[in-house]
Amino acid sequence: MRRRRPLVARGGELELNKFRADGRETLLGLLPLTSYMSSANIGFAAVRDADAVLRANLVRVGRYLFAHVRLPAATVVWPRDQHSRDRAVVIAAEDRAMRVTSEAPVVARRGTVFLVPPGTEPVTFEATESTELVFISLDAADFARRRRMGFDRISAEAGSGASMRPMVTFVKSLCAIESDVAEAGVSPLGEAACEIACSLVVAILGEDVPEPSLPNAVMEVLLREYASPTLSLSAVASLLGVSTRTVQSALSAQGRTFSECLLEIRLKAATELRRHNPTMTLDTVARTTGFGTRQSLHRAMRKVSEPSA
Repeated sequence: MRRRRPLVARGGELELNKFRADGRETLLGLLPLTSYMSSANIGFAAVRDADAVLRANLVRVGRYLFAHVRLPAATVVWPRDQHSRDRAVVIAAEDRAMRVTSEAPVVARRGTVFLVPPGTEPVTFEATESTELVFISLDAADFARRRRMGFDRISAEAGSGASMRPMVTFVKSLCAIESDVAEAGVSPLGEAACEIACSLVVAILGEDVPEPSLPNAVMEVLLREYASPTLSLSAVASLLGVSTRTVQSALSAQGRTFSECLLEIRLKAATELRRHNPTMTLDTVARTTGFGTRQSLHRAMRKVSEPSA
């Protein structure tokens, strides 16, 4: 079992964990998860294979928990106690190997996307085979505050798959962040992630998803397009249909600049790529993550490592 040191979260800050657990016995006694998933109090009840492996990249932003998980064939139980009865959970699986059951209502869409509204009844998650999924746990009260709606407005149909897929992709990108280069302090990524989580819930419920705020829309574009070496402020502004001044003002209100946001995301992507591909040359890493050249990557790394004046 391996974990990376978390970056502590306060308010809109990010707490990041890279987690792996090997073997049935380890998974069945996976107490370390409670240190940063106590609000979810989820545990393994059965694991099919003795050599099963769990991999999870986790990000916590305040009362929101995001995870990109490779789950082995297993049964996972969420008993729901006083700390978790006000939580809602979203599961977006890559295939139909996932089942979510409870005596309480569970919203299932297309056999791969599930929403468990807040409640007290236990919930069982069953993966019939190894499955890749996105897991989101959020505070129901904060969702109600942000969207001014509850979980009782369930439409017959969900929002379009096209509208949900980019949000799931955003969460995967968020969970790929490397804590070694994540900045301390409130991050626009954190606020964007919380808004995306709420929008995904709205889409699953079947309501119209509102347009994201401009800073959140910018972060979505950067996470999607950072690998392009020609990505620029003017290109993002044009894509969003606004002026460069409007983008600058929106980010400035959050204490950030466009260049800082793009640099942060590219550095995180480069660090993650290098960690998973240790034999990859720095030239290739630089080209793949939008820096273009190894020299540009080195300059960016030196810039963020320099102490602030």
